[in-house]
Amino acid sequence: MDVTRATEQLGLGRSLRPPVVLQENEQLPVWKVETDSGAWVVKLQRPWGDFWLGMAAQTGALEAAAWEAGVAMPEPHSTYLGEAGLWRPVGEDVYARAMRFVEGGHPAPPVAEPLAAWAGGVVAVLEALAIPADPEVVGDYRTHPDEEWDEWFAQAERLGVLDAGQVRAFRHAVARTEEILRADPLAKRPKLVMHRDISYNNVLEGPDGPVLLDFDAAGAQVPWWELVCTAFELAAPGLGVMRPERRVVEACLSGYLAAGGRPGPTDESAFTGMLAGRVSVATWQLWMACGHRGGSPELQARFGRDVRDSVEAATIMLETVPTWAAWLEG
Repeated sequence: MDVTRATEQLGLGRSLRPPVVLQENEQLPVWKVETDSGAWVVKLQRPWGDFWLGMAAQTGALEAAAWEAGVAMPEPHSTYLGEAGLWRPVGEDVYARAMRFVEGGHPAPPVAEPLAAWAGGVVAVLEALAIPADPEVVGDYRTHPDEEWDEWFAQAERLGVLDAGQVRAFRHAVARTEEILRADPLAKRPKLVMHRDISYNNVLEGPDGPVLLDFDAAGAQVPWWELVCTAFELAAPGLGVMRPERRVVEACLSGYLAAGGRPGPTDESAFTGMLAGRVSVATWQLWMACGHRGGSPELQARFGRDVRDSVEAATIMLETVPTWAAWLEG
């Protein structure tokens, strides 16, 4: 995938110097390019299925609306929504998009309380946009038959991706998450399009304050679940080491309420989205680690490490949810 060609196709102007790799990723490389129209972040994407267009269109709708609503974020190169949202075709089966480059650094978790309150406010703004999620678009939590799980877990053990104990833990996380989903009335209501990945990795502390990055995982979500996910992502020191700071959770909740967010139940159902998201991510990581989506041996090994961390994180979440729920009651 040629970033120079993509830069030209997007109409970013004349390049002033060679592009710089910001994220070297086999599936989604990210570059910084400097042209006579300014500094840009350019992403390249090769769709992994026909359903990607619908997902990208939904993602772009939220990002464009968030920009128009004044959310602090990098300026999209264009807010025109095509068949793939803000992505533009730049070659055979290759899409690209660009946004202004913003100087800054990522906050270290647990983040400061003012930053957590800002993030809670952002969730409330995205909720107020009220963009309905398309039920025909793949991207919400999906259940799978037991025989598929059996096949995937057997392969994971055979390849050394997971050991027997990790498989048991993964099975338990899946079963418990689906039990909570079946019992949660919010899970049965129409969802909105939300960011779904407001973590310290997707917040940049720039010269003018924090900005929200990377809408690429946006999709169907219950806004209250989004708030809870955001609060605990910002309060925890890292994936698989889930010892969140209560003060950060409470600051995020306060920012959400102050910005007009609508709170939901404060029992374990508040964590439905968090648990379902973790299981969904772990499932994708399992597929990648086992070679279901291609990729180099190095990429598959990285996803193997990621899925093991995700299983550990899901286990800790399930054990600690009763304690965390009490924090939401104030």
